[in-house]
Amino acid sequence: MLIVCHPVLYSAVVILRMVDRKLSEIAYSIRESFHDSGYTEIFPPAFLKSDKVDGFRFIYRNKIFVLEPDITLRLMNRHITENSKIYYISQQSDEYLNESLKAGSEIMGGDEDETNIEILRMAIKILDNLGIKNYNIDISLTGIFDSYVRKKDGQHLIRAVKSRNYPQIQDMEIDDKDKLLQIMDTRTRKSGIDKLDSIIERIDDPRIIIDLGTVRQPEYYNGLIFEIYGKQEFLGGGGNYIMKNLRGCGFSLDLQALSKLYHGSHERVEK
Repeated sequence: MLIVCHPVLYSAVVILRMVDRKLSEIAYSIRESFHDSGYTEIFPPAFLKSDKVDGFRFIYRNKIFVLEPDITLRLMNRHITENSKIYYISQQSDEYLNESLKAGSEIMGGDEDETNIEILRMAIKILDNLGIKNYNIDISLTGIFDSYVRKKDGQHLIRAVKSRNYPQIQDMEIDDKDKLLQIMDTRTRKSGIDKLDSIIERIDDPRIIIDLGTVRQPEYYNGLIFEIYGKQEFLGGGGNYIMKNLRGCGFSLDLQALSKLYHGSHERVEK
């Protein structure tokens, strides 16, 4: 019996196969990068029992669970020893069941400044190994906007800063608004902040920029924070945090976003 595939269905299948192949190649390259650098792969749990964690919540036997929440929150339920270097590739879901495929790493313990340097170099290594060159890493510190957060509508203000919503900020009643806007627009290679200037000097990569307007959420970040952008795509980010009285630093990358910039091994060989 001859089976004829509908042209539209056939095209959809071909596109899906191309997407899957790209994601497979990206995941393979990321695993190689981490393995070569001495990281151990872990497999985070798919859900947590919690009524405070963001994500898609469901009730089972009168208890609240969250499906595939933020990766760092999933790690908090694991026993992770000091000086661990781990990585993962895992699904994440939001409250609307929108899924994303994330890859990232965490370094627990050790000297904070050395850990920051290593984690940033690891992110650069992954992106370079994928053949992705046109990206920037914006670095900053938590606490830059603390004096504003404590004021009225502080959380609304921080969300506006994170999204660079200048019209909304202009409409808000804020003391020192001009200073706030100046901080948001600070993009430099030398800031006068020793921790950030030291990173720029030691890594010496023009794609790393000090951007004091960078804001990371959730609120467990403490210290260095950073975000990674392509020309138009948000690729990922991370920073310092404290988990179970153990200081860590980590980052995650969005594989779907990376796939828009990744040309594939065959295409890169041809070029």
